[in-house]
Amino acid sequence: MKLNRGRLNWGVFFIVLGAVPLAYHQGAVSPTTLGDAWQLWPLILVGIGLGFVLSRTPAYFIGGLVVAACLGLVLGSLFAVGPELGCGNPSGPAGSVSRDGTFAGAAQVELDLQCGRASVTTSPDSQWHVSASNTGTNNPDVTFSATSLTVSSSDRGAWWLQRGEEDWNVALPSGQSIGLNVSIDAGDAHVSLGGASLSSASFSLNAGSLHADLTGARIGSITVSTNVGASSLILDGNSSVSGTLSTNVGSLDLCAPSQLGLSLKSSESLASSNFSSAGLVRVGDAWQTPGYDTATNKADFTVSTSVGSLTLNPAGGCK
Repeated sequence: MKLNRGRLNWGVFFIVLGAVPLAYHQGAVSPTTLGDAWQLWPLILVGIGLGFVLSRTPAYFIGGLVVAACLGLVLGSLFAVGPELGCGNPSGPAGSVSRDGTFAGAAQVELDLQCGRASVTTSPDSQWHVSASNTGTNNPDVTFSATSLTVSSSDRGAWWLQRGEEDWNVALPSGQSIGLNVSIDAGDAHVSLGGASLSSASFSLNAGSLHADLTGARIGSITVSTNVGASSLILDGNSSVSGTLSTNVGSLDLCAPSQLGLSLKSSESLASSNFSSAGLVRVGDAWQTPGYDTATNKADFTVSTSVGSLTLNPAGGCK
């Protein structure tokens, strides 16, 4: 039998690409281990070298298998937990910036993180609080008014190797209505906003990881866009919500209680979901929870998944 090298390589790539997120969601591998998987990239060069050395031998296919397996492992890790890329300029603490203030009423909050970590919580008082640092040469930018707060990376637009690693802690008051926009590029964000009143919440993730726990929050609309990364979203079912969930080369875990009426209008391309096994039923062009029509609170989402996965109530919860 003649070996089709191209099909073999693609087969190995897709097997590893799917097996890594599956192993993660089943608890067989830790997020720390997968977060460091990108460091195996030199194996791609090793595989290319093996391809040249073994090109005229019966073992010629080994180099391609090494490349395919390594690419599948790295991209599969991105699907599962997002990359732990770090940043290119950890030259030591350049200092930090701390700001506090109050909103006069409804407010708009913009958080734009590049390279680093962010923690967003509800403040214990009526003020907002920001504490942020950068290991490079510039501190994060914090601008504010009576109706707005913006925190952004000062190294935005700089070449990757010139950026420092940022560490943000942001606390938002629960007394005012807030429109929240969070953008993460090559970063890791943990959002826990119990008690907050969110007129809207928008999360845009590019090459990173996002964990958004909105248990106890009052929410108007939600948008989650995941591009080359891993996101998780937790809802408590105590309020009705609508919005869009899109995933491109990545994964999204959605955790919602059984009493929440859930409706997902989904389109998929080279993607996977567990809607049927999670108990949803097909009604027209949407997947719905049984008893959706009589549920007190409902969540209606338009879902788009391309080369990725959406998992409803995964084993072990939304991590």
